[in-house]
Amino acid sequence: MPFFIDWQLVIAAVRFWLVGGDPYGPFPRLNGEMTFVGAFAYPPPVLLLGVPLALLPPVLSGLLVMGLAVVGFEVWARQSGGRRSALIWLPLWLPLAQGLWIGQLTLISLVGLALAELAARQRKDRLAGMLLALAILKPQTVLLPVAWLLVVALRERRWALLASFAALSAALWLAPLLVAGPQIYTQWLVGLDGYDQFLPNRPLLFPPFGPLLGGLALLLWRRHGRSDIFGLALLANTLIYPLSVIYVATAIALVVIRWQPRWAWYPLILSWLIPIVFPLAVRTPDTIAGLTQAIIATGLLAGLLPPLPWPRRGSPVLQ
Repeated sequence: MPFFIDWQLVIAAVRFWLVGGDPYGPFPRLNGEMTFVGAFAYPPPVLLLGVPLALLPPVLSGLLVMGLAVVGFEVWARQSGGRRSALIWLPLWLPLAQGLWIGQLTLISLVGLALAELAARQRKDRLAGMLLALAILKPQTVLLPVAWLLVVALRERRWALLASFAALSAALWLAPLLVAGPQIYTQWLVGLDGYDQFLPNRPLLFPPFGPLLGGLALLLWRRHGRSDIFGLALLANTLIYPLSVIYVATAIALVVIRWQPRWAWYPLILSWLIPIVFPLAVRTPDTIAGLTQAIIATGLLAGLLPPLPWPRRGSPVLQ
């Protein structure tokens, strides 16, 4: 899979929009190949936020965005996961590694959500509201947990959080109307329809291995997350979203780190071995979903299996 292929698509869409094109229809990639309708499906505010980044070389801008996601992930993990570094998840767990390699924005959206929840717990309400407004720019990834945090803020009358969320959201979502007119949202809806038709659209809980995945998630919740509605909302959002691609499960890493600070590292390696040992000889909706579900299950196992020390030089594990 080409390096930063998704990020380069974002940059190509922004540049095409800047010269008057429809970024949600067919447009040329940076290498000149034409895309399909809906290849770019991010909401219009992402176009505006991407303008300054589109002025930079794509690899440089991609490294900046992915680097920000990685730093935010580590900062959050150390403050929420027992002060233990979680960087080893990035190379060891295939969904995270794939997302970073292709330049997917899933991780940075989830990091924004996680830091927003952390800021809310620390009573930094204005910061929490602004981070939520940014995280929701990838709504399918964070919709349920964002809704829960807003309900809690409303119930607790935390008006500063709600006001900052509303103000930044209004600015982000109304600005494209002023720049490009209402048709930009009509084009986006058309693009979403094309996007849904192109990718395998089966929720992770569906067969063949969805019930097993759901069982592992339920066991993880019963053992470690019963009192955490935010984490449950994030886990449920991930399992019910109808998209059978590996990086869609990135949120499971955050749930496991949040619920089980003493997570096990060794199940994560299986996420790389599974597609090697069981390659897709025939690509059908069932085989694609089954492989995706098996890979994602390794992340849940990291929160369920007993932790082992990391092998060190001279240890019995290596002798």
